[in-house]
Amino acid sequence: MNRKKLLILDDDVRLCEILAQGLSNEFDVTLTHDPDIAYRIIMRSPPDIILLDVHLGVGCGIELCKKLRANQLAKNIPILMLTGHGNTDRMLQSYDGGADDYIEKPADLVIIKTRLLARLRRMQELSTSGETFGNLRLHPERLEVELDGKGQRLSEIEFSLLRIFLTHPNKKITRDEILKTIWNDTRVEERTVDVHISSLRRKLKDFNHHIKALYGSGYILRPVEKKRLFKALEA
Repeated sequence: MNRKKLLILDDDVRLCEILAQGLSNEFDVTLTHDPDIAYRIIMRSPPDIILLDVHLGVGCGIELCKKLRANQLAKNIPILMLTGHGNTDRMLQSYDGGADDYIEKPADLVIIKTRLLARLRRMQELSTSGETFGNLRLHPERLEVELDGKGQRLSEIEFSLLRIFLTHPNKKITRDEILKTIWNDTRVEERTVDVHISSLRRKLKDFNHHIKALYGSGYILRPVEKKRLFKALEA
């Protein structure tokens, strides 16, 4: 069984070290104390679950939670918030910001571990039926897709692009939305989006859905028309 990736964001260095050591048997742990760095890590290589402190020396954990929930690549990642005991307002703000669970400090390491694993089990139950889309099966742990039994490896960007389309089938996705979601604040030309999508299309040529270009406005994922399927079979 592959170990799940856990990102911990807390400005208490000592606490981070304790958590990392105590959770390392169950998770591949990444530590950071800066919300901007955490965001970049999540966009580059999304973790399976996030443990996020509400109070940070720089920035606010709840604001980062809101930012992640607004991003297509991160909106479904389970987020558990850590904060001081008895702070009801912070607890409500955490849930309003999109947190899945809330843990009060000081918390026993066993309790934190149990809550993390329980949330992951629940996510697995919810996502079991979503592992396939048409004739495509996703293997995010190794950046691969399977089409009619044949494996195909994707780059991180291609896999991220595919996730955007699969979560929004039959909906127009603009180049600007793709740029903001995948490249965040990095300056990238719109042409870069087209290049990556062209590469993704080639790798998904046997997919029974097609990423169709909408002239001057973006892209949309639609089922392949039957006529096109027949032509492919005749070729």
